Amino acid sequence: MISVSDALRIISEEAKPIGKENREILLCNGLVLAEDILSKDSLPPFDKSAMDGYAVRSIDTERITEENPRGFKVRGVIKAGQWCTESINLGEAYKIMTGAPIPMEADCVIEVEKVKTEGDIVYLYNEVKKDNHVIKFGEEIQPGDIVLKKGTEIRPAEIGLFASLGYKTVEIYKPPVVGLIITGDELVDIDENIGKGKIRNSNEYAITSMIRSLGLEVISYGVVKDDKAVLKKIIEEALEKTDIVITSGGASAGDYDFVETILKEIGAEIKFDSVAIKPGKPISFAVFNGKFFFSLPGNPLSAITTFEQFIEPLCNKVLGKLDCMKEDFPIILGEDFKVRKGRVKLLYVKIVKRDDKYYAYNIGSQSSNKLTTISKANGVLIVPEEYSEMNAGQTIRGRFIFK
Repeated sequence: MISVSDALRIISEEAKPIGKENREILLCNGLVLAEDILSKDSLPPFDKSAMDGYAVRSIDTERITEENPRGFKVRGVIKAGQWCTESINLGEAYKIMTGAPIPMEADCVIEVEKVKTEGDIVYLYNEVKKDNHVIKFGEEIQPGDIVLKKGTEIRPAEIGLFASLGYKTVEIYKPPVVGLIITGDELVDIDENIGKGKIRNSNEYAITSMIRSLGLEVISYGVVKDDKAVLKKIIEEALEKTDIVITSGGASAGDYDFVETILKEIGAEIKFDSVAIKPGKPISFAVFNGKFFFSLPGNPLSAITTFEQFIEPLCNKVLGKLDCMKEDFPIILGEDFKVRKGRVKLLYVKIVKRDDKYYAYNIGSQSSNKLTTISKANGVLIVPEEYSEMNAGQTIRGRFIFK
């Protein structure tokens, strides 16, 4: 049995992107750039107005005051997307819309709210400085500039930026496909009646949802009965067709827990087979021909906990994300808690923000078979192994879950 920190270190050392591919930009949300994005153009490609107003020559506005306003003849209107080929002359102005090109010889814009108009004359009551409300040619980006660096996570803002730069496709780190195998003779599907000794298959749905929340494709092999030959065949198929394989159940040391034996038989390298964590001790991690394999406990709370704690960081690193670990922060205990010594404990709690501080409250039983526990929680406390009780007002590290 190894520590949580050692398990995370091993996973981090093994995890790496599985490849790169070009994708249309609208299919890249949540993925990570595998190349630097360079500008092909200057942005903006011309001097443009930052707001609705009037374009004038700043020199013509010198010595204008509220007591000594000056009238300018409005030559026309320039809309966004319209190019003005005429130069502006002394005492003239163009009405201009936000994003429209600044006419030749004009070098500033006065806001529409600061002027008065009478027919085709606009009156200015203040001096206007050069470049006022003008976005200059190439001010934002020059050709050849690195606009987005390799490793950037792609969000809608980045997709919009790709479009503005003329990129229809970009190179991203290829997202892994995850294979999911649920084991156990006791499991029936969710639309079946529970018979004697049976329970419904919740792990397939919970873990599938967690995989999809990371933006990954999942191939579920459903429930596999506790038959070694059948399970071995499906594990081999999953390792051939997917990049990360997850099993739930069959990870302990019982007579019908075959996963570790099968991994040894096929030549997988088992990196660890248990971790000093509660819930979730019987989690194992292996590698096989560049593929990653996790065997999770069958108890629902343990399966969800170990997925979030160990599999999610690996998936994020395979995706090329630079910051793979969940952020924890100090949380004040809102009441007393009792725990057992011996392993790092992930204690599910309700976190409440009050006066810019976070407080944790008990939500009941932490039994590893109770999904109702985690459904009440929005956070988890990370309790060191030497702790046996914690008192109200004490501060401990924790984090939000499913955010």
